Amino acid sequence: MKIHNPKTLIIDDEPDAREVLRTMIGRFCPQLEICGEADSVVAALESIQRQRPELVFLDVDLHPGTGFDILDAFPNPDFKTVFTTAHDDFALKAYKYRAFHYLLKPIDPQDLIQVTKEINNAVTFKPEYELPSLSRTPQGKLLLPTLQGVMLVQTDEISYAYADEKYTQVVLSSGEKIFVSHSLKEVESLLPEGEFLRPHQSYVVRIEAIRKIHKGLGSLLLLLKDKTEIPVSRRNKDAVLRIMGIGQ
Repeated sequence: MKIHNPKTLIIDDEPDAREVLRTMIGRFCPQLEICGEADSVVAALESIQRQRPELVFLDVDLHPGTGFDILDAFPNPDFKTVFTTAHDDFALKAYKYRAFHYLLKPIDPQDLIQVTKEINNAVTFKPEYELPSLSRTPQGKLLLPTLQGVMLVQTDEISYAYADEKYTQVVLSSGEKIFVSHSLKEVESLLPEGEFLRPHQSYVVRIEAIRKIHKGLGSLLLLLKDKTEIPVSRRNKDAVLRIMGIGQ
């Protein structure tokens, strides 16, 4: 079997950091083919377009700018991104950008070796079929695409869902949270009518998950069975009360 050598681009504004990573790759992960380096957002954009890498080691802090500015220019990248940073504050944001991995500096050689193994599997294995997108099965279950695969969820398992920037967090009655790479509007469109309500532009709630409605500071709140409080906007107040069968 022919060994695949993923084309690899290193992006970091610190020369020493680039040298350290380049040396580590040469010593521990020689199967990675370094096709170039970049020290700024502009240089990185040019290198990606010119070199067409399969793997990008991307520093978060690029002065001026950040690694996220680069990914904003490639909403559907054909390369895998491994963030490298001295801070773990950006882990959630990197996850939302569909980062393949997140390495903290100083990089541990064993972590780099493990990432390389996963990268090799990802870029050499071509699935015979694509995973299904956000949809509802004929049996009424939701197919929720996540970064790990697709979750199959019964709608009556859902307690509520809320917008998380451009994405959605679906919270099950068990307490489990599912990060879905689709908007709340898209998720709501697949939920059965009459079982869910929209108390606020950022929330969708299953009616059976509501324990009571009570007044907060100048607004109404839905208290769920798991004790979560969901705000009711003034705009949606009348509709919520009507759906709940409560007179005004």
